[in-house]
Amino acid sequence: MDPVPLQDIQRVNSNANTQVLTGPELRTIFLGFDQRRDELKYSNVKGKNPFKDVRVRQAFSKAIDVNLIKDRVMRGASVPAALLISPLLFEGSKEFKTAAVDIDGAKKLLAEAGYPQGFEVGMDCPTDRYVNDEAICQAVVSMLARIGLKVNLNAQPRAQYFSKAGNPNYNTSFYLLGWTPGSLDSWNVITNLAGCRDAKGVGGPFNYGGYCNPKVDDLAKQIVSESDVEKRDQLIFDAFTILHEEVSHVPLHQQSLAWGVSKKVEMAQ
Repeated sequence: MDPVPLQDIQRVNSNANTQVLTGPELRTIFLGFDQRRDELKYSNVKGKNPFKDVRVRQAFSKAIDVNLIKDRVMRGASVPAALLISPLLFEGSKEFKTAAVDIDGAKKLLAEAGYPQGFEVGMDCPTDRYVNDEAICQAVVSMLARIGLKVNLNAQPRAQYFSKAGNPNYNTSFYLLGWTPGSLDSWNVITNLAGCRDAKGVGGPFNYGGYCNPKVDDLAKQIVSESDVEKRDQLIFDAFTILHEEVSHVPLHQQSLAWGVSKKVEMAQ
């Protein structure tokens, strides 16, 4: 059985003939911001885009408690993430830390950015694509309310969600997405999720929010052709450092695999 819903894990394990195998998945679940448009499509802020200001993105990051999401929403079945890639795929990820929850600090950053009372923004979220995706988004909405942000959640089945928020429409201001690098390599993540793109999606096709830093693009070009492992890892580290410092996205976690297995069956996850 794949997957076992989180609420059923205990029930499967309590059965004499079945058990649940759990382990970290390589997919990273994260939040993204529209940083391309000069004015957000779904916000009460007019004439400018709050997400172009790094202080606003930092405030969002400080308000979101990834450990609380792990404990309450994911029932312990996730690993909080500091980067857009699993630590199993990039050894240097251990040097990065998730943002500490700091409500007062987040409010201060919003005030410095010109939003002392917060603001309103729409959020797009799938309801049937990732483990407890809608519940994660509901938790994020509640957490952001603590710093004066009113987030209007638009939770839809995956087909409608990807049609709206994804390529080629990119019709979103704030969104939840998950990503597994098919090549199991950092270059895949950096180019697909953070590579500069134009309005038609040329560039980073899964960069829904349109984050763009030419330095990251330049590092990606070097990473894809560098054959010296040590030099390549340093280039990857440098790229993730920029993404981390600029809060290009807010990584949440790697969700866990949960497979229900008959005890008559021997298998490795």
